[in-house]
Amino acid sequence: MLSRAACFPEIKSHVDSLPVVDCHDHAAERSRVTDIIAYVVRGYFSSDICAASSDADARFMTDASLPLEKRWPVFEKAWTRTLYTGYGLAARRAMQKVLGVSELTLDTASALQEKLPDFSDPAVYDPFYEEARIVARIANLWPAHKKILDGSWQLLPGQRIVIGLPAFHNFRNRADIQGFEESMDRTVTSLDDFLRLCRDIFSAYKAYGAVAFKDQSAYQRTLAYRNPPRSDAEAVFNRILADPRYSAEFDPDGSPLSDFLMHEFMRMARDMDLPVQIHTGHMAGIRNDVAKTNAAGLRSLLEIHRDVRFDLFHANWPYSGDLLFLVKNYPNVCADFCWANIIDPVYCRNMLVQAVSSVPHGKIHGFGSDVGGNQPDVAWAHCVIAKENISCALADLVDMDYISVDDAKRIASDWLFNNPNAFFRLGLKA
Repeated sequence: MLSRAACFPEIKSHVDSLPVVDCHDHAAERSRVTDIIAYVVRGYFSSDICAASSDADARFMTDASLPLEKRWPVFEKAWTRTLYTGYGLAARRAMQKVLGVSELTLDTASALQEKLPDFSDPAVYDPFYEEARIVARIANLWPAHKKILDGSWQLLPGQRIVIGLPAFHNFRNRADIQGFEESMDRTVTSLDDFLRLCRDIFSAYKAYGAVAFKDQSAYQRTLAYRNPPRSDAEAVFNRILADPRYSAEFDPDGSPLSDFLMHEFMRMARDMDLPVQIHTGHMAGIRNDVAKTNAAGLRSLLEIHRDVRFDLFHANWPYSGDLLFLVKNYPNVCADFCWANIIDPVYCRNMLVQAVSSVPHGKIHGFGSDVGGNQPDVAWAHCVIAKENISCALADLVDMDYISVDDAKRIASDWLFNNPNAFFRLGLKA
C-alpha cells in the first residue's frame, strides 16, 4: 500500500485517469538498445551506477564488445548497491513492464538479451506514452537551425519544441558564432547584428511552433546573473569578432557578455510572449557543483523581468525551501517537478505536501520525463512514480483534514494537465 489514508484508492484512481503534459522531454528520435546492461543503466541511472562503482567500472560494464559473462560481476556489484534510489526504482519498473522481471541474475540477463524491445519502431515506442496518458511533450532538442527555418525538422507525436538558449550566450570565440551565421546566411559584424540574428532565429522557432525558451546554463555557470552595462559586454564581443584566435576566459561566475545577453533574451521572451524554462538544482552526471545551480541565484533576474513567465526545473533539488520561496514571492514564477520524481521520490512527496500549504497550487507543474528517445518505458515508469507521489501527497493532506477529496482531485488535475496546458498555451482540450 502506497498510503494508509482511506481516501488514497479513490484519489489514485482519479490521478491514473488524468491526461498528462510532459513538461520536459529530450527524445530527438526513436532509437534501439541491444545490450542488456546498457538497457538497464540507460539515462540517469548510469550516474548512480557510476557513483556506486567508478568511472572505469561504468565504462567497462557497458562495453558491449566484451562478453556479458566478463562484465557481469562488475555490473552486479553496482546494481545491488543502487536498487533503491529513484533512478533504480524507475529502471526496475521499466524492466518489469517490458521484460517481466525486476531483478537480474546472469542467467536471466543472458536470456533477456534476446528479448530487448526495438524502440526505433513506432509501434513499440509510442504505446508507452499512450498508456501513461501523456498527451503533450515539451521537447528540448538540438536540431540544425536550418531545419527549423525551412520546416523540415520532424517532431515525434505530441511534441512541442522549445528554444535552447545556452549556445546563444555562453560562447567564447568567433567559431562559436559561425553556426548561427550560416543558418541565416549572414555575417555578424557587431553586437547589434548578433542580437538581430538571434531574434530572427527565435522568431523562426516560434513560427515553427516553439512554446518556450529553455536554459540549462547551470551546468556551466552560476545562476546568479548580474546586470552589466552594455559597454562591458560589447567590449568582449568586439574582441571575439576582431580576432578569430581569441577565446574569452571561462568564468563559472559568468561574464559580462553572457550576463548581458541573458537579459536581452529575457526581453525577447517578453516580446514574443514565450515562457522561460530554467534548469535549477541537481545536474546529470556526477562530480557537479550543485551550489551554483540553486534557484535562489535567479532572484535578480526574476525581479528585473517581471513580465516574463519562468518555469523553474527539477524542484530545485535539494533546495526545496528556496524554490517554494521564489514561487510564493514572485507572481511570474512556477515550480516544475520534471525529472525530480526519480531524482528523489521521497523529497518530491514531502515537497508536494508542503507546496499545497505554502504556494498557490496553480503554480505547480507536476511531471516531466526528461528522457531521450531510447527510453519510452522509463518515461512510462517515471510517470507512474510521479502519479503515485501526487496521489500519496494529496491523500496525506486529506487524511490530516487540510483539504477534501474533491480538492485533491482538482489539485491533481491542475498539476498534471491544466496548469502546464495554460502556462505553455498548448490549447489542449480538457
